[in-house]
Amino acid sequence: MLKVLYGFNSLLSLLMTTVVIYWLAISFFGLRTPKPRPEMPPSKRFLILVPAHDEEVVIGALVDNLITLDYPRELYDVYVIADNCQDDTAAIARARGAKVLEHFYGIGEPKGKPYAIAWALRQLDLDAYDGVAFFDADNLVERNFLAVMNNHLHAGDRLMQCYLDTKNPNDNWVTLTYAAAYYYMNRAWQVAKTNLGLPVSIGGTGFCVDASLLQEIGWQARTLTEDLEFQMQCLLTGVKAVWSHETRIYDEKPLDFRASIIQRLRWARGHWQVCFRYFPRLLGSFFCKGDVGHLDGAIYLLNSAQIVAGLYLTVCSIAQTLLNNLGYAVALFPQIMPGYIVFLLIVIQFVYMWRCLKLDTKLSSTLMFIFPALFLYNIIYMPLFVWGLFTCNDTNWRRTQHVRSLQVHQVSNLGD
Repeated sequence: MLKVLYGFNSLLSLLMTTVVIYWLAISFFGLRTPKPRPEMPPSKRFLILVPAHDEEVVIGALVDNLITLDYPRELYDVYVIADNCQDDTAAIARARGAKVLEHFYGIGEPKGKPYAIAWALRQLDLDAYDGVAFFDADNLVERNFLAVMNNHLHAGDRLMQCYLDTKNPNDNWVTLTYAAAYYYMNRAWQVAKTNLGLPVSIGGTGFCVDASLLQEIGWQARTLTEDLEFQMQCLLTGVKAVWSHETRIYDEKPLDFRASIIQRLRWARGHWQVCFRYFPRLLGSFFCKGDVGHLDGAIYLLNSAQIVAGLYLTVCSIAQTLLNNLGYAVALFPQIMPGYIVFLLIVIQFVYMWRCLKLDTKLSSTLMFIFPALFLYNIIYMPLFVWGLFTCNDTNWRRTQHVRSLQVHQVSNLGD
């Protein structure tokens, strides 16, 4: 039995090491900031959609932000989807200048952000627009957003994700963990993949899609991570998401630890749901067509399995150490990399993280707080992905309460 377990763990360790080396190798290409698309005069028409459920605290600031973007006002419409709201979200949005679609669920009708978006798109004429941009009610966005998306559409891009920033990184240790993860992944993942010509990840907000592409694919995303599902649907049709580094979305992160657990558990469940649905298709497409982007997408979907495997191997390592210290010669798996190599990789990532912060942020927190925050963020995620695996059939949408009503000039100057 131990021999079988040793063989299984050896194979798993080798696969894990390969994936880790793959991500580390990619990350070093993130140090070079990608060139922006050529500037073009404003001409593309945009539809901005903001799904909102009981968001009266933050919706006003976002609408104020959106209707004053540096883009001709006649070339874009702002629609707030007041999704089964029991507060003044709809009234506040109208008063601030947005158009409002009020949606109330019928008996037995599925609830959640993906369904609200699908309903809203059925009410609107997408032929009147060139691009559709999606935001969450707690967001704020830099005023050049539509001008940048206009440049992307002129360049032939069809699915764009802008820089994902945090509205409230300095609020407490919970928001700092989110911010640390975002700042790191924006460079190590998004920018690096951009420089390599690989598809980037859609972050659920601050992304824009070519209206004709949206009509071709349709909004059929129904998982808890509808953004990831839509991204994979686009990838399978040959459209990869591209990164836009020159404009930012500021997303509010929960202050409460329990709220952050609920949010990240939803993300973990959604990731598993998309993995089970699209991993086989992406891997099969890679072997049939040889598209490296499909392979990269499949590897990305395995991130949930990688995290669970990492936790499992960590438990095995602790068990092996304890048993050996007690005098039992037990070998559960081999050591793939020497300890000094692991230590060296940690130091390299520490330096890399510092460089990412210097390149992209004005955050006042020092690295001695940021790096532990990133470590803590990943550690907390491990058991959530395990829990998410065993509860991935739970598709109930649990909203995150938002309380930070700020203006865009306040968040863009954080750390000054």
